[in-house]
Amino acid sequence: MKELKSRFVLDKKRIVTALFAAVLIFALTAFTAYGSGAQGSWIAIFLLLGVAAGVWVLLDLSFGKILSVILYLALPFCALYALENYTHIITDLAPMILALNLLFFYLLYGLAAFLLGSVRRGFQIATLVPMLFGLTNYFVVSFRGSPIVPWDLLSLGTAVSVADNYTFTLSWKAAASVLMFIWLILIASKSSVTFPNWKIRLVVAAIWLIGLGGYVTGIQKSSVQSFFGMDTTLFTLNVLYRNNGIAAAFLGNLRFLNIEEPSGYSVKKVEEIADEVSTQISDTQNSEDGADTADITSRESVVQTETEVINSDHSVSADTPDSGTQKSTGTSTTAAATVTHPNIIVIMDEAFSDLSVWGDFETSEEVMPFFKQLQQEAVGGEVYVSVKGGNTANTEFEFLTSNSMAFLPTGSVPYQQYINSETPSLASYLKSLGYATTAIHPYNRSGWDRDTVYEYFGFDQFLDKDSFTDPYRLRGYISDKSAFEKIIEQYEIGKDQGSQFIFEVTMQNHGGYSKETPDFNIYLTLPEVANKTTSVVATEKYLTLINQTDRALQELVEYFEQQSEPTIIVMFGDHQPSDYITNTIQRICSVTSDDTLTSLEQGYRVPFLMWSNYGLEHQYYDGISVNYLSTILMQNANIKKTGYQEFLSNLMQSFPIINANVYQDADGVFHSWDENQEEQLENYQILQYNQLVDKKHRDWSFFGGSTDG
Repeated sequence: MKELKSRFVLDKKRIVTALFAAVLIFALTAFTAYGSGAQGSWIAIFLLLGVAAGVWVLLDLSFGKILSVILYLALPFCALYALENYTHIITDLAPMILALNLLFFYLLYGLAAFLLGSVRRGFQIATLVPMLFGLTNYFVVSFRGSPIVPWDLLSLGTAVSVADNYTFTLSWKAAASVLMFIWLILIASKSSVTFPNWKIRLVVAAIWLIGLGGYVTGIQKSSVQSFFGMDTTLFTLNVLYRNNGIAAAFLGNLRFLNIEEPSGYSVKKVEEIADEVSTQISDTQNSEDGADTADITSRESVVQTETEVINSDHSVSADTPDSGTQKSTGTSTTAAATVTHPNIIVIMDEAFSDLSVWGDFETSEEVMPFFKQLQQEAVGGEVYVSVKGGNTANTEFEFLTSNSMAFLPTGSVPYQQYINSETPSLASYLKSLGYATTAIHPYNRSGWDRDTVYEYFGFDQFLDKDSFTDPYRLRGYISDKSAFEKIIEQYEIGKDQGSQFIFEVTMQNHGGYSKETPDFNIYLTLPEVANKTTSVVATEKYLTLINQTDRALQELVEYFEQQSEPTIIVMFGDHQPSDYITNTIQRICSVTSDDTLTSLEQGYRVPFLMWSNYGLEHQYYDGISVNYLSTILMQNANIKKTGYQEFLSNLMQSFPIINANVYQDADGVFHSWDENQEEQLENYQILQYNQLVDKKHRDWSFFGGSTDG
């Protein structure tokens, strides 16, 4: 017994640490079993290693120099293995890529050991870095379907604010990574090697730091990436991280923090493109003037009957359809053609999408009957966005600026990276035309830095969740019903003061569909699915939420049908929901895996609608990208387009879809951005760079901003 005791250290500190290690692993086991279901073999292994962890801590064992050197050779590789195991497997990495990732870990472990003066402390801290990063990345992939990128660090505040609406669960595979990291920390704790000479230690640490800095700098260079055979295809970040390794992929993406100047860019080139657009506008106007002269006699009788003026800011013809006929928008083109400066209401609805793009599936009732009815009567169609499952602000950016994420670093968030001063936008342009501009978002004011971005975009005011009094909530979020009522309230406040532009981004349908909440009941179900798994129930919750949005939209439209002031309402989704929702529908529809661009782009389709209370000629766009949407809005609102919008109006004829992943030509063929670009697309990139980056030489008048900048 004495001999056995001599092999263990049983002081209070060791005992507490041993208990903590064992309990931590037991808790990990319980957490994983609760979220992913009990797996007997996994539970047995985890519990056994939990007991072993406690024994290991108490064991009187110390590693000297030789074993510490072996640790240095082994632990970085094990940490790399555990990091990849969260979402991939290490065998996905080619030998050269494996070596590239392993080099980072050796530099990290060496720097930590010399910086802290102890192998034990250094290796423990160095192990915590990939452990926590990998765990965070695992949850991010689970929630939004794509991994962490460097600029996500700018979104921490937004992420934390919505974190409590998600259900955090670990797969057994991911839990195994956590367990491996815990054991690596425990093994490192047995090293007794220290570096007492602080001068030598700091010199060596400095050398290691320079090496690590050189690694981070070098891995961002195209020549280094080419030498190691790194995947540079930016279409899907999941594939990029799988092929390049999580560490190398993340650090390699640092090069995209800044926007590179496009080939052929110059201020003179911008002026040439702008002049060409002006010439085209002039030619078109001359052509239309000639047609108008020829037809003036036939139009005089129509003009004479359309003399009713509603007020000095809004005019519409006397034959505006009444509330009983306003939905028949295709019959009221004369009224629509004579409206000037209608009120404009734009709703970008959180995760609003039509999942039938994946195929036909049965539901207990129609999901969005009112929305689809209006799509067939007014202006509607399918919009392709650049994100799915998250990064709402990027769709918002594309709509408000008419820019495209195609020419920005993959995964970037312009609101947080590039909008840091006054920037031309739809809001600033309408404001220059006399519109009162209001932004509404029924959630935190600072999310995605909207509080500053909206000011830079030219909004007069921003109403956040604190502007709502006792709103109706669903899952803790302010509902679309209350959000739309706020639009009506704002309209009523300003309807006697001129034209209004109200832009609202909703929250009701935000992710976290698997979390139980007392303020929400599922009523729209999938009757053909008998096995109600967590993902199926979450999908039914999502569909019920979309139906709630549809009902709220109907109330909004019915209100504006009764208003005399001409008003146009635009509504579209920011992205499809997370993969665990769309995957459920794909399984029901028996969608097979297909890596073609057309198939992959199905996940980026959302519906849009453009309706007015004065009648719009029915049009249906089977596929455009969201950067064109404000241009189409200007056309239907009979508002003179900016030079930029005129350019995009022409571009849309040749390339109707342009997003971060692909572009589509006039023949309907999708192309990846790795292929050679057309001159028109290059010109688009040049104009965007001038608007977004080269602020000193920005052509304000062309983009519709204030001429004084």
